[in-house]
Formats: sequence, C-alpha cells, structure tokens
Amino acid sequence: MNTTARDVIEMLRRHYLPEGRPPGGIFAPEIGAPGNSGRRADLIWQGCTAAGGHELIGHEVKVTRQDLLAELADPAKSDPWQKYCHRWYLVVPDAHLLDGLELPHTWGVLTPPSGRRTRTMTVHIPAPALKPDEQAPALKTLATWLHWKRDSEQRNHRLIQDEARRLREVNERLQRESTYKARPRRKDEEIIARIIAELGGTVDGDQIGSWTTTVHIDDVVAALRDLAEAKNRRAQAENSHRMCLDRLRGLGKTVEHALLLAERKTP
Repeated sequence: MNTTARDVIEMLRRHYLPEGRPPGGIFAPEIGAPGNSGRRADLIWQGCTAAGGHELIGHEVKVTRQDLLAELADPAKSDPWQKYCHRWYLVVPDAHLLDGLELPHTWGVLTPPSGRRTRTMTVHIPAPALKPDEQAPALKTLATWLHWKRDSEQRNHRLIQDEARRLREVNERLQRESTYKARPRRKDEEIIARIIAELGGTVDGDQIGSWTTTVHIDDVVAALRDLAEAKNRRAQAENSHRMCLDRLRGLGKTVEHALLLAERKTP
C-alpha cells in the first residue's frame, strides 16, 4: 500500500507528540503562510519547552517522485514560511525518492522511523540552522490558527455532547417502552397504546406522532373531550327525538280514540 501524505503527517504527529506525554509545542498541519502569498506548509512545529526547544521548524511532505520534482523546480515556493523558520525539512516516505536529486542546501530530510525506532523520525539529512526573519508575523499566524482550532474543537465537542444527550434520551425512551411492553397491560394502557399507535407510534416528551407530524398531548386530550361531548350531545338529541316521537304517537292514539267516541255518539 502506498504511503499517503496523511500517513506521513501522522508519523510526524507521533514524532513530536508522543502519547502519554504533555505536548511540547504547537503542531500545526496544513497552515497558511503569513501574508498574502497563498502558500501553505504541510506542517509547522513551534517548540514551547526547554526540553524540546523553542525552534520554529517547517516541513514539506512529498510522497511521489513527480511531486518532489515539481517542488524542486521552484524551491522558492517554500520561502513564505521558510524565511521565519529555524530549520526546514523535506519529509519523504522513502529515501530512494531522492536518488540522483540535488536539494537546496537549506533543507534537511526526514524519513519514517527505521531500525529500532518505532516513533521518532529518521534524520536522513540534518537540517542546517537558519537565520529567520523577525518572527512576529509567523507567531501571529500560529496564534490565529490556534484560536480557530480551539473554537472548532469546542463546537465539535458541543455537537458530540448534544448527540450523546440525544442518543441517551432515545435509549432511555426505548428502555421505558421495552419495559412498558414487557409487562401485562391494563385495559386503560391498551387504549393509550392504541391512541399512540394511531397517531404515529412515537412519543417525544409531550409530543405524539411520527417523524414528520406530531401533536401535543394537550391537543389530543382536548380533541377526545370534544369528541366525548359531541357524542353526549348526539345521544341527548337522539333521546329527545325518541321522546318527541313517543309523545306524538301517544297524542295520535288519543285523537283516534276521541274520534271513535264522537262517531259512536252521532245518531
């Protein structure tokens, strides 16, 4: 499998940021150069401890011979960052990519860990110490990069927390529903379950329905009350209608009886 630029960046991450140790500096991959050049460095490392040093070290990652030749055809491409660095490294996955090539004298070369090394990169060619320009623009760029990185991490953390909370609520709801379904239901529970199923089968807080349409429980109660009242009024109206019919039938019989009596009395 071919080594990618991402693979090499992860090697550099392990090199500069060993697991289980406090970070010794700022690890800034894919960071734009100060100013308006539009150039980027594949990695900038700013040491921040006495043990690790305080050097600003730039890295250009190349994983194919073609990309390396394109870089060497215009070595000034690295200047927007290199001019602020104490050292500058070309990082390649295999030293054979360099065969027959002449590198700028200001560049060192790093290759992946070799021999007994499992974490630290191999210094194939030591990078010479450079005389950087005034570094304020570079440090300002790093500070801005750190600010937005922290802001992005906080937003991602909040998103993760929100998603974890939502999943926890869903899990709790499923557990309640599972427990609810597992025990024998009373008649009133069966009625409630049927109402929920008819409205979409989902309960979320005070809302009942489906993923697309929900109704508040208060509206359901109000609708059921209106329906009960309407049925009650209908029953009362039907009862009044029956009473009226009975009275009319009784009145009709009375009239018929009176007419019969009148006929009998007529000579």
